[in-house]
Amino acid sequence: MSTPDLEARLRSYYGTVAPDDSTRLVMASARLLEDARTARPSRSAWSVLRLAGTLAAAVVVLAVLAMARFGGGVTGPAAGPSSPGPTFDSTTALRAQVDTAGAMRNGGIWAIQGSYLLTSMDNGASWRAGTFPSPIGFTSYEQAFVLDQDHAWALTSDQQTKGTQSTPLPGTVSRTSDGGKTWQSAPLSADVQCPRAAMSFVDARRGFLMCAVPSTPGPSGPLAQSLLSATEGSGTVLATTDGGATWSIVGSAQGLSQAFTASDANTLWSTPDTISSELTGAELYVSRNGGATWSAVNLPGLASVPANTTVSVQAGPVFWDASNGAMAVGVDQCCSVDTIAIWFFRTADAGRSWSVFKEPRPYPLDPLLSDNATVGRVWTVIGVDGLFNVLVSGDYGATWVHAGGAGMPANTTFLSLDMFDQTHGVATVFAGPGTRVLMLTSDGGRTWHPADFGDARARLGSNSGDATQAANLAGNYTVMATKAPSVAWSMLSEYSQRAFGSEAAFEAVQAALGRRTNNSPQLVDPPQSANVPNLQNLGPGPWANLTATADITRAYVVIVTFPGTSEPPESLVLAPLAATGEWRVWVAAAP
Repeated sequence: MSTPDLEARLRSYYGTVAPDDSTRLVMASARLLEDARTARPSRSAWSVLRLAGTLAAAVVVLAVLAMARFGGGVTGPAAGPSSPGPTFDSTTALRAQVDTAGAMRNGGIWAIQGSYLLTSMDNGASWRAGTFPSPIGFTSYEQAFVLDQDHAWALTSDQQTKGTQSTPLPGTVSRTSDGGKTWQSAPLSADVQCPRAAMSFVDARRGFLMCAVPSTPGPSGPLAQSLLSATEGSGTVLATTDGGATWSIVGSAQGLSQAFTASDANTLWSTPDTISSELTGAELYVSRNGGATWSAVNLPGLASVPANTTVSVQAGPVFWDASNGAMAVGVDQCCSVDTIAIWFFRTADAGRSWSVFKEPRPYPLDPLLSDNATVGRVWTVIGVDGLFNVLVSGDYGATWVHAGGAGMPANTTFLSLDMFDQTHGVATVFAGPGTRVLMLTSDGGRTWHPADFGDARARLGSNSGDATQAANLAGNYTVMATKAPSVAWSMLSEYSQRAFGSEAAFEAVQAALGRRTNNSPQLVDPPQSANVPNLQNLGPGPWANLTATADITRAYVVIVTFPGTSEPPESLVLAPLAATGEWRVWVAAAP
């Protein structure tokens, strides 16, 4: 979506932004960025670039729209942190690109980098690499949950496209119990669609999957009128007791969303999306029977907020054991920035009672941020006097420390932030078009540096699942080359794109090939390791580029033949890129 398109969508739905439109502006910001910034590990590369462009456009437009509310000459995101400290290291950052990252439930850091699962138990000083079932070909999106260094799960789902509309198809949950050395898969029920999804495991065997259908807005017009025609979101819960080998539907309810977690094997939590919250007034739901039934939670103080107040979930719920949890909401009383605040809620008795802490200093709910706080054992308020400036509290709001965020890139903001304790944390940020970089801090957010994965990926070597991955990608590529050349073009390595010259030239070549062969490519099984058909077979050009840009230890060659024709075979080399771990296709000379 282009910047003019996004601005038109905002203005048509919410009208011209006036000084008393703060509630609608915050809702507009949250709604547009809620989808774009939902963590979706290991996207296919062609969707990553589209997401980066959409989010960049959203940031620019929302900054302009924010002028009416906050005043002054806002023309885009604020500059990078001005506090003394290191500057952003763009060279090192290129080696720290990830799809998403966070904290493992049992402690430590995890990151998804294309077809790699990376974990660290020493705050990023050293890393262990495994493979990850990254989406290829027709796969549209993916969610992951990492319990510990050995146990992780990934949800992938295909889409059926008709015209411009895409319908999610039943998904597949992949699982590993050896840190990504091997993966097994289990399909979900055909009765379940997961346009939005989240997983939560309490141990290696017991876990839950929330499949959520987002709410839909009403027609443009005044907020109250629009809500009359809006549709509330809903969620369906699936459960497993065998580590993800089988899944069963246990319950569903209105108001649930992909903001979801399990605090124990029976107690589940979910917050509604923005429209559902406006429709019902609820900010948190709980199930105490494993997802079968749900009820709204009474959070102290929210029932008595004045009319025309927007309450929006900013973080959580997060539980770090069965009893202790926290969440945060933004409370925005219409038309005066002096009344905007972050309220933190905490429980120490498994959510049976909650205490509220109202951060005494008011904070604008920055429309450039979809989340203005984080919770857990450590709380933060984000964007205080600068996009990377945060307030950090390790004692549940009793005291706060200001952190300036030196070392972060300018003109961008957090995509995600997790603080493990008062000194150590992990964040992802945009560092350029299509790049999401993993950043680490060891001084409570005062300074940040890109993650260094060292030789973790090189030590991984080839994997038994790589041959299947390569064969699937080759099959998808050969189909899309004639049916959807633009998609196949996106699968190619930069080397092969340069060799074809342009996307139009590639499309013409594939169309001519399809006519000569009656669109009947056939893959020769099984794929061969690229170490077998080496320089002599592939030719110096493709081989030199592979060794320079790809993880050659995981490269495979697939031979494509065209039965019943005189067309010579074609060699496809499939390998993950060294920088991002994403699989690509090299079209090599015939063997």
